[in-house]
Amino acid sequence: MQDLSFSFPTPHFQLGGFEFSVLIYTFRNVYAPDEAQMTVEQPGDTLWAGGKGLRWAGGQMEMPGRFEVRACICSHGIRVKTTAEIQNPGEDIRCIKVIIHGIPDGKLVNLINAQPREIPQEGLNLKYPDGWRDVGTPLVVMQTPENEMFYFRSLDEKVRDKRFVFVRTGDKLNAELIFEEAAVSMTNRIDAPEWEIGWGKNLAEIYEPHRLHVEKCYGLVPWEERTDVPGWAREISLVASIHCQHWTGYIFNDYEQVLENLKKICRQVEGKRVLAYLPGWEGRYYWKYGNYVPDERMGGKEGFRKLCDGAKELGVHVMPMFGINVVGSHFENYEEWGLPSEFRGPGGSQYGGSVDWDGSRHYDHNSNRNLNPAAPRWQNRLYRQVTGLMEEFGFDAAFFDIAAVWMNDPNHYLYDGVKQLMERFKKYNPDMLLAGEGWYDGLTACIPLLQCGHTDGVFHWHDEAYAPMFDTYARGFGHLCLGDVSRGSTGVHELGYNPIKKCPLRKGIIPTITIVDGTLEKAPDAAAEICKDANAYAELYLKESPAQQ
Repeated sequence: MQDLSFSFPTPHFQLGGFEFSVLIYTFRNVYAPDEAQMTVEQPGDTLWAGGKGLRWAGGQMEMPGRFEVRACICSHGIRVKTTAEIQNPGEDIRCIKVIIHGIPDGKLVNLINAQPREIPQEGLNLKYPDGWRDVGTPLVVMQTPENEMFYFRSLDEKVRDKRFVFVRTGDKLNAELIFEEAAVSMTNRIDAPEWEIGWGKNLAEIYEPHRLHVEKCYGLVPWEERTDVPGWAREISLVASIHCQHWTGYIFNDYEQVLENLKKICRQVEGKRVLAYLPGWEGRYYWKYGNYVPDERMGGKEGFRKLCDGAKELGVHVMPMFGINVVGSHFENYEEWGLPSEFRGPGGSQYGGSVDWDGSRHYDHNSNRNLNPAAPRWQNRLYRQVTGLMEEFGFDAAFFDIAAVWMNDPNHYLYDGVKQLMERFKKYNPDMLLAGEGWYDGLTACIPLLQCGHTDGVFHWHDEAYAPMFDTYARGFGHLCLGDVSRGSTGVHELGYNPIKKCPLRKGIIPTITIVDGTLEKAPDAAAEICKDANAYAELYLKESPAQQ
């Protein structure tokens, strides 16, 4: 983690046993309140500080501007709210930082993977929203060696960047709480939401107020009452992740073989309880993202139609996979619909990146581009493709890859785009099930079924840190890199092989089976164990809901 190489003197404030300071960041520089031009008032359990001057260059230079800090003591600690303005309309403020000085050391205990994490010597930078690994809701909890719970949370009402940074300074530990404005709204003024810093007896005491705050902000509705979950989806107890075609063109299962696998599964699990999830159904996985048509090598349109019709006869629902924000740039007229939709960072930089698709041990394939689903041209293209395919082939679920990705794009506010797109799909077909990869709190309002996250083969179940934060509103299932039970093949680039082959049996996680070439034939007993989990899940958790009565 990188940092300033000098000491930047800033005024420190004291309230409720906490010591804190503030820094302001534009795209050009970093500023601190000018203590010489600052007024501080501290009546009772509140603090107000404000002034007209800022300092830069580590305090060596002056800058016209305004700042205000408001803090108060609350039931568990303090709340801090900051605003700032640069007296230069052409200089936008990107973010504002509140530094909590001299906090107790400890381990972070509520990250998505729920494993206690120590603060390394070099520090730790955690970002929200991170739909895969760390901060799925803007709340970080630290457990001290004395088993006390110390927490930091944002009371923002929107999906916007937050960074929770822990830095060692000598024998002390500082927490940096950074709010970044939505890039579409950045000006020379910033008005940050409140931060709350406090103590709690246990995770439930800390999480419950936060859960209710998030529920109100995004209008979250309990899973049993959600109107965007079709009745048939409430009966699902097994997700069959049946891999079709690899990026290299290797075929695990053609359309006919997919259907044969479903027939075998339905001998052990009732068809209405099975959701067939199909990575690589359109041909070369990811290579064809953005150009969704059935693949001729796997059976073409007729073969895909027979698969969808055959699944329906079994009672199985089919869920093809689509990229919500990734496409191949090699398709016709990309410059018309793709180029204007490419993600940009707040400072105008272009986002890119790749993975090792073919085992060449490099990350520079450059075959895909990252697009913003809030960009009208890409959103319209994706909407037309998905709805056109649904109309033609009759499937009624769609999985959106990398749905939880977050980019603070200055051209389009990403979250509103995802929400709008999902609303368009539900308006087109109210009986459609929407699913996506990863999770953060606001995404739950848009997508009810969310695949778990992973990194280096360690699965991050969204219900681990505090189950009600997730399973009150949504359901999850195993990532598509879950190993198959015959040899651990993931069917995709992620890991290639994975020894983790089963999901834990919990309310928030629907049992999932990975099927590549020959899985059910080579390991029938191991596959049967997952089918038993599916039947047990139905018995334990799929009681009749109010929506079904």
